[in-house]
Amino acid sequence: MSIYYSYDKILSYNALISIILGNRGCGKSFNAKVMVLKNFLKTGEQFIYLRRYKTELDSALATFWDDLQAHGYFEDNELKVKKSKMLTTFTCDGEVCGYAVPLSTSNILKSTAFPKVKFIIFDEFILDTSAGTYKYIRREPELLLDAIETIFRLRNDGRVLMLGNYINFFGCPYTSFFELDLPYNSEFRTFKDGTIVIQIINN
Repeated sequence: MSIYYSYDKILSYNALISIILGNRGCGKSFNAKVMVLKNFLKTGEQFIYLRRYKTELDSALATFWDDLQAHGYFEDNELKVKKSKMLTTFTCDGEVCGYAVPLSTSNILKSTAFPKVKFIIFDEFILDTSAGTYKYIRREPELLLDAIETIFRLRNDGRVLMLGNYINFFGCPYTSFFELDLPYNSEFRTFKDGTIVIQIINN
């Protein structure tokens, strides 16, 4: 496997929810940003970047685009983050290519339409419970499903990418809620009639 992670394989499953588990530094987040921005430039489809709490989101937004351009990606494009109280946007050459949303306050999305959003990136969805900094939100899986329904409405072409480290996988609420397990002796495993696919990656 290349040291540079590609989303091509997992997206070929056409699952609503793709769960990508791997150790830090294997390129999950970096290449998710590359993939959704390339998709925007090609098709005009947008993305939503989701983190659990606003404080987590604010930390990620401070340098959101920096690593891409530092590694030679999209050097000819003007990439910006425009913060607001209601809905922070990502822009590429002055056009909105995505939105940043904290899951904890995602109920504010109910009054907003997202007809162009193709991908939801839920980054760091598995907490390091030993750190004790954050906790899972009460009834979090249901909250995520509500957000997915609000964003995609009745469209069936939306895709959710849940990115996390496999440490504490069995301690996160999504494992029991969706009745998930790891793909033993395999890279991929599907659940719920193919609605969910899990991939284990290593760099």
